[in-house]
Amino acid sequence: MRSLLEQHRNAGNGFPLIGGHRGCRCEEQENSIPAMEMGLLRGADYLEIDVQLTRDKVPVIFHDIETLEKTGLPGLVQDHTYEELSRNYQVPTLEHVMQWGRENGVYFALEIKSHYCMTGDFELELMPRINEIVKGAGMLSHVEAFGVNYKALAALKRLNPEFEIGLIVPFIPRDPVSLMRELDAMVYLSYVYNLGKDEIALLQRSGYYVSGAILRDQKHIDYAIETGVDMFEYDEPEMFQARKR
Repeated sequence: MRSLLEQHRNAGNGFPLIGGHRGCRCEEQENSIPAMEMGLLRGADYLEIDVQLTRDKVPVIFHDIETLEKTGLPGLVQDHTYEELSRNYQVPTLEHVMQWGRENGVYFALEIKSHYCMTGDFELELMPRINEIVKGAGMLSHVEAFGVNYKALAALKRLNPEFEIGLIVPFIPRDPVSLMRELDAMVYLSYVYNLGKDEIALLQRSGYYVSGAILRDQKHIDYAIETGVDMFEYDEPEMFQARKR
């Protein structure tokens, strides 16, 4: 992912990279490979997808912490095996998605889904599996992992210092650069209403990349573009194709 961000910054075109949120909003199931393919066709520069660990330790692409609405099964992703989750819902594995991504030159932002009081231990167990799968697929250069669980992300960096990470920062830190430096992170993610122009510029001058996370309101999209964030996610990436030219 770093190479994509570096190329974009060096090109100096002034418009952020657009991530296809869960692939994209379309007739295909969210976080499915068909939705990812559609997101790329509609102009996404990278794909933002969600990773969780099943009871039998399979990293899967699944957004919701609770499974009832999508699968009919009560509980959490970690309460069920991959086979159980897949009976009534198409659940891609991270391994399959990475293989597909390698074949198609796709860049990914992998969100480590977290509801810490219930899923924290599984998030720590997920880190070596993510490293194994992404590294094994030859996709380290095309992936960043990000989330709110800094403990898990720090564990991933200890396992593999070459694995790029991003921090979701749902607050306004006293010193954002020190926070990034402490965790050896690459991308600083925050809702744009928590991002000041000076903080964005400081982070970028310090060698980091700034993401406006998922955006939906036009006023926040305009602010993100005006302040020069490096990237943000959107459900309908095709909306920006004309502006990116």
